[in-house]
Amino acid sequence: MQKVCPITEKRIDENVARLNAFITVVFILLYIVFNFWAGMIFLLFDFTMRGFIDRQYSLIAQTNIKIVQALRLKPKLINAGPKIFAAQVGVLFTILIVLGLALNYTLFPLVLAGILGFFSFLELSFGFCVACQIYPFIRRG
Repeated sequence: MQKVCPITEKRIDENVARLNAFITVVFILLYIVFNFWAGMIFLLFDFTMRGFIDRQYSLIAQTNIKIVQALRLKPKLINAGPKIFAAQVGVLFTILIVLGLALNYTLFPLVLAGILGFFSFLELSFGFCVACQIYPFIRRG
């Protein structure tokens, strides 16, 4: 199957994308370990900014841009399309997590948070974007 990802003219620094994944993992762990459900609402807001509005309104992205600049990391520019799609998938996951929490479900939000955390860990550790890998199957259908 031909690999298809949403392509855009926008470019982002992969260092920032991986730090975004790190912060996501931290919020997921805070929820799983300490039941910090407010972190899921924050992630929902932040994913919405990155996936549907503009990353300039994402507190996570803007903070990580400043961290990368302060550390003077050499930028590694990549296409923003797959990361925008991944943020949109993050919106879906966090909506379902928050909805599950609102309905007083216990296992359902934890399982979804675990999956989202695992996806984010893959991005953080290996630069592997799961959303970009599943996009061709969604586009085909």
